[in-house]
Amino acid sequence: MAPSIHTNHTLVLVVDDDLVIQMQLRLAMEKEGYEVMVAADGKAALDICLNSPPDIVLLDAMMPVMDGFICCAQLHALDPNISILMITGLDDQGSVDKAFEVGAVDYITKPIDWAVLKQRVRRLLQMHWLIKEFQYKVKQEQLVAKITQKIRTSLNLELILSTTVIEVRKLLKTDRVIVYRFQPDGSGCVIVESVDPEWSSMLGRVFKDTYFLDKSSHKYRHSNVYVIEDVNDAGLSPCHIDLLNGLQAKANLVVPIEQENNIWGLLVVYECSKPRKWAKSDIDLLTQLTYPLIMAIQQAELYQQLEVANQKLQQLANIDSLTQIPNRRSFDQVLEREWKRLEREQVPLSLILCDIDFFKNYNDTYGHQLGDECLKEVAKIIYQVAQRPGDIAARYGGEEFALVLPNTDTTGAICIAEIILAYIRTRNLIHESSQISSYLTLSLGIATIIPQSSSSPKWLIAKADEALYRAKLTGRDRYAIYE
Repeated sequence: MAPSIHTNHTLVLVVDDDLVIQMQLRLAMEKEGYEVMVAADGKAALDICLNSPPDIVLLDAMMPVMDGFICCAQLHALDPNISILMITGLDDQGSVDKAFEVGAVDYITKPIDWAVLKQRVRRLLQMHWLIKEFQYKVKQEQLVAKITQKIRTSLNLELILSTTVIEVRKLLKTDRVIVYRFQPDGSGCVIVESVDPEWSSMLGRVFKDTYFLDKSSHKYRHSNVYVIEDVNDAGLSPCHIDLLNGLQAKANLVVPIEQENNIWGLLVVYECSKPRKWAKSDIDLLTQLTYPLIMAIQQAELYQQLEVANQKLQQLANIDSLTQIPNRRSFDQVLEREWKRLEREQVPLSLILCDIDFFKNYNDTYGHQLGDECLKEVAKIIYQVAQRPGDIAARYGGEEFALVLPNTDTTGAICIAEIILAYIRTRNLIHESSQISSYLTLSLGIATIIPQSSSSPKWLIAKADEALYRAKLTGRDRYAIYE
């Protein structure tokens, strides 16, 4: 609800060049409990309204510098919702009609009947606060709807939280709004913030003090709102005052963001310039906003879990289950991508196909279980060699492996092939049923091309396969180059 019209939050602007009338009006309004500002002419009244908009204006129709009718029209243009009561000595229908035409909502004639004036002021203020309350509720509903829409259209939690703090600060006309995220160790961090440029930013600041977490164990649970209207007059402990002084706070509202009986974090509003009496509508707004925020957090966490699951699935889809290096599917994707990239850049792409010599004999001699271990060992060696950014070592199928080497000419590919052969030879993996050696050996085929639109990755695979076939024909345990 809006503040009561009986509190000193109600501002009345008295505009009259007659000092006696001005003083009488001021005293009468202050006696009713209103805060009063005075202006001697229309220009001064406009200046006051620009800086401190009043809730109601008592405006004399006849004044120097700028008459009341012109002043009323300009005040109405400045704020169409402003309540203006004209005080006029002109007791004719034309003046009354003119007052309403320029934006007055009521009038009273001189000499002033003070009882009538007080009653009309009260009635206008009641109307004023009803309108204000309605407008605030509309803005409040629009804000909640905006946040809810963000949640429906975005999975970006930071964007949703940032929108929330910006819109809350705008609606409440306050100095700082933050979302404070608890960490498992009891510390916390300001993860989003909207702050007036006059005040230092707290974004990203980490608080090691466990005050908030200690407070959350009872004060913040079950959506309790923690309200401080004056930091220095709230009976706070010295450490709490120091904490709030560090946040440049004179008053604050703290609303827990509670998720399944755990306090995820806090939505906090700070008034930094002066103490503030928080309206119930302010508290209601923040409480109402926690529900869509909790929904956004749950949605973001579910999406994150889904992303992790998808990454695992993607990894399973692209990794060979036995050797744990990229599989044929991953090889095809990388080769296609690198072909297109290097076609644009017109630089060489090399492919090496590797085959374990007499692997069927190895399986027949040692069994499939040791055969699998052999494949893993060869895969590890080939994978370790292909460590440049963009290189990929993959299991091509059965006992065949492939290396995609972007930005690599034939000389570079030969160097890689020689390293692989050297690594295999130094491992001295026993292969007694091989027809060329007592140890495990590899045959490799190399093909290099500068990709062209007239050709395709299939051509490169076919030529590397031809080179591999020639390496086998010429004795194995070696590499051959397609020329």
